[in-house]
Amino acid sequence: MGLLSRIFGFKRSDSSADTKISANYPDEYKQILKFSDSLNSILGKDRFIARSDYDGLVKEYSSLPPFIDTLKKSQMLKTYVESNNLDMTVIERFYETYRKLADITNVPDFIKKHNDEFVQRHLKGEKKYLDDILKECDPNIMLDEEQREVVLSNEDYTLVIAGAGAGKTTTVAAKVRYLVEKQGVNPEQILVISFTNKAVNELKERINHNLRINCPISTFHSIGNSIMNINEDGKKRIVEGGYMFTIINRYLKETALRDSELVDKLILFFGSYFTAPYEGKDLAEYFQFISRTEFSTIKSNVQEYIQQVIDHKTKEVKTLNNEILRSQEEVNIANFLYLNQIDYEYEPFYQYQILDSNKPYTPDFVIRQGDKVTYIEHFGITQDGTNNLYSPEDIEKYKKRINDKILLHRKHKTDLIYTFSKYNDGTDYLVHLKEELIARGYELNKRPSEEVYQKIVNSEETKYIVRLVNLICNFISNFKTQGYKEEHFDIFKSKIQNVRTRLFLDICRTCYLEYQKCLIQDNCTDFEDMINESAELIRKKKIAKERLGYKYIIVDEYQDISRQRYNLIKELSSLCDAKIVAVGDDWQSIYAFSGSILPLFTHFCEEFGYGQELKITRTYRNAQELINIAGSFVQRNSEQIQKSLISNKSIENPIIIQTYCDKKDKKKEGTPKGGIYYYLGEAVNSSIQAILEQNEKEGKREVASILLIGRYGFDARNLCNSEDFNYDERSKTIYSAKFGKRVKLSFLTAHSSKGLSADNVIIINAKDEMFGFPSQIEDDPVLHLVVSHDDSYNYAEERRLFYVALTRTKNRVFIITPENRPSEFIKELLIEKKLYPNVVLNGNLNLESKRKIKNVCPICGYPMQRRMNKNYGLELWMCMNDQEICGFMTNDTRGGDLAIKKCDWCKDGYLIVKPGSNGKEPILGCTNYKSDKDKTGCNRMMSRDYYLKWIDDSIGNEDPSVGKFEYLRSEKIAMEEGHLPKMTEPKKPAIRKERKTPNVNTTTTQVFHIEKDGFDVICDATGNILTDMELLKKIRQWRYDKAKEKNMRAYWIFNNVTLVDLATRQPMTREELLSISGIGEKKIELYGDEILLIIIQHCNTDQPANNHYWNSDWPEFE
Repeated sequence: MGLLSRIFGFKRSDSSADTKISANYPDEYKQILKFSDSLNSILGKDRFIARSDYDGLVKEYSSLPPFIDTLKKSQMLKTYVESNNLDMTVIERFYETYRKLADITNVPDFIKKHNDEFVQRHLKGEKKYLDDILKECDPNIMLDEEQREVVLSNEDYTLVIAGAGAGKTTTVAAKVRYLVEKQGVNPEQILVISFTNKAVNELKERINHNLRINCPISTFHSIGNSIMNINEDGKKRIVEGGYMFTIINRYLKETALRDSELVDKLILFFGSYFTAPYEGKDLAEYFQFISRTEFSTIKSNVQEYIQQVIDHKTKEVKTLNNEILRSQEEVNIANFLYLNQIDYEYEPFYQYQILDSNKPYTPDFVIRQGDKVTYIEHFGITQDGTNNLYSPEDIEKYKKRINDKILLHRKHKTDLIYTFSKYNDGTDYLVHLKEELIARGYELNKRPSEEVYQKIVNSEETKYIVRLVNLICNFISNFKTQGYKEEHFDIFKSKIQNVRTRLFLDICRTCYLEYQKCLIQDNCTDFEDMINESAELIRKKKIAKERLGYKYIIVDEYQDISRQRYNLIKELSSLCDAKIVAVGDDWQSIYAFSGSILPLFTHFCEEFGYGQELKITRTYRNAQELINIAGSFVQRNSEQIQKSLISNKSIENPIIIQTYCDKKDKKKEGTPKGGIYYYLGEAVNSSIQAILEQNEKEGKREVASILLIGRYGFDARNLCNSEDFNYDERSKTIYSAKFGKRVKLSFLTAHSSKGLSADNVIIINAKDEMFGFPSQIEDDPVLHLVVSHDDSYNYAEERRLFYVALTRTKNRVFIITPENRPSEFIKELLIEKKLYPNVVLNGNLNLESKRKIKNVCPICGYPMQRRMNKNYGLELWMCMNDQEICGFMTNDTRGGDLAIKKCDWCKDGYLIVKPGSNGKEPILGCTNYKSDKDKTGCNRMMSRDYYLKWIDDSIGNEDPSVGKFEYLRSEKIAMEEGHLPKMTEPKKPAIRKERKTPNVNTTTTQVFHIEKDGFDVICDATGNILTDMELLKKIRQWRYDKAKEKNMRAYWIFNNVTLVDLATRQPMTREELLSISGIGEKKIELYGDEILLIIIQHCNTDQPANNHYWNSDWPEFE
């Protein structure tokens, strides 16, 4: 019995004949029988059945199920069947079959069975063809069964989920060939799209070059540009990010002054909301935030802050011009006072000599206007006494300190305004401050906005404009990448109450409109608009189907899809009735910062309405032991699509973690050149040596090719602080001084390494710090509106990025990590031994280490910042905690918990940390101490034990030094009115004594002549030649012969710079050739194979062991 017979309950003598339909049957029953014939026709063909093949059937007969439902509800179905002599089974089975076909979320079981049988039948019948389908690309390539299933399947929307190294490009190439040769599809009707030129070039190499199938292969940007050109008479100039930066930077610096409303918003943003406040509850994250944030004021940034102090060490008068406060809320208060022309001083000495924890009491601000003097204290807790960053004990201490300060001012009859971080009535603390000032008779004279803004623009050292422009450009770029339009600014504002975000949206909207206006005026378009507008043209049917005519759209690296790119391919598919094949790996989704949205991949079928998901799980790059570790690592995030990758390769110890010393001992003499980078270089060299030894053990004689992977581009420069490595600034290449031509090093960031493979990999930046791996850089919160933020797991995207780095190797991966600050990922790999077997540790590692701030307060654990303190005339480490909890300050962190205090023996001295005699523990000694025999200075000193008994944490005690000797009186005379030194407003901050930092060892060039040709050959930092001179000679001779053959000038083929790069970097593949200066696709087509043959033959020939020494046959350098 056939499939249709089982479905509809009747037998057919001829599968090709139509069912006999009696003229007496009701119309509805006739339609049911016609439905069965149509479905039988579909199922009878030897083809893969897609939903579009039977979707028309579902629509055509959509009136029948409601008709049957009506009969059932009215209990008339049985009567209808009996009165017309019909078969109830046929009706019931039609009803069930139709329901299955109409269910868009599931493929009917009989369709699935048909397709499975089709695939299995063709796997056998076309085995020989499929075996040889990519023979022209590589005779050794043999598609596995999963890849063949992808080739044979033909659903309307297909997602191919592939693992790292599973042959995605191979599968795409095979799919294209099968469509052309077996399905008869015109190559021009198959559109292959990828995201980068690098990926497109690889696909072109396989499909256009090797298979000689001339189907269009392009980036999204090129597709968008082509569609735009179809609809426009004149081409628009395509601009990149620098254009947007220039337009918005110029607008904010020049044109914005004409818009008073915008200027007011900008000043409000700069004054109160420039730095995004920390809004989390994690204390460690908060410490990281305040340790890297500079809380500077507008007054300081427009260079109007000038403060003279006497340096207690040098006794010289110093000018300070950088006003740094303790918190953003204090900055907001200072900016409010400045913008309303109220003279203020930050942390002044209180007018009465009162002590606060044995040091002079310094309120947050003192303000003056006319004869009015008022102190301001701002408290970092809410009006009802809460702060989720403080413990209950700290809150009680805070409340008591507030009460003590209020009583102190009452006692001395000084005017005090105090504000809280948040008020019960919900109004801002600046509003309360304003009300208090007005109540006291202060006049708030708002500075002219244009004047303030012009000062901000004119200030050479201003941080405001550039940072804001970068943030706006980032926002607009991602805003457009998500397909948003102007009205979305209003949509965002309607959903958000955050004042800072709403203010930013107003400013950004104005800049967005200005940018779009300039694009039109200059007849330009950017990449984002190009894709958005091309999708819109298609949606509005302004592009004829015949002008495009694609039947298949194949998208590579689909895990990087953004909303606008998704819109483009969906509109293209809709216009052309084209099938979509998307290939990618959600484990390698690493471009959220540039607009990719992972759920578009993981929810592929829901996004398109229906579809098919296939997996390619056999990897041809990594060993099984490595992919087990890498797969387990990335799948700790349960939101990732679960899959088990399989490999035929096996290797011992696939991941080797090499540690290095990351503590620089300042006391130790003979510290190696390069500091900690010397040890980093040592660790990398140890890994290279291990690779060379393994190669020798396996009988590999060729040069060891090693890919160095960093989290950031500057990781390459950091490594070259070690004298064992040299960095070529022009080509961004690293050379080994120790191993010379025995190794061929290349460097890529983890992002740029995606899609590539290497014989060996060394990850060089697995450390726990801001720019480590994982990176701990946080986006500005406003970007969350336009950038997909994956919080499904801690460091979700960084985890995927680390997976990418791990899976680039064909052999082992070495990971370089510091002993005391190992990456969180490294600790996980080593601690979870059952989950991650076969991970080897070379060296010592502190697995108990936690992320630390470099300089923390020994009392409360908060970060400290070092700056010149105007009150003490000393550079001090200052705790960034609120003074109500901890006011710790010290001149030397080696003193531990010894804090600077007011000397009780002299009027103007301070007790500071000084070294103890004969190497004993530090002590406190007076700044007025003198070592002369007559003891003319203050000799107050105390040991730590005495200090702990002497200190008093209370506030309000009178200073016992009042009336005692004043040692700095002679210096202070110079500060009195009439004796002030002549001052000019400094244009730049004072230059500190230059610190000795490691130097990057960069390559140099020396001019060398071969006959009449001059070559800038590449040398290392010590002058040794890195360019392979014998190879250079061979390539030059080839160029000479080729030029003579083609009757053209030699430099038209390759210039001398390109020849030197070829002889130095020695590319072995067409892809590596593309990275050489002066070589593009056209020149690869013309000369690529010949050049590669010369280099490969040269490298496989025994060469002198050390190529750094000069051959006497050559003339001297100039």
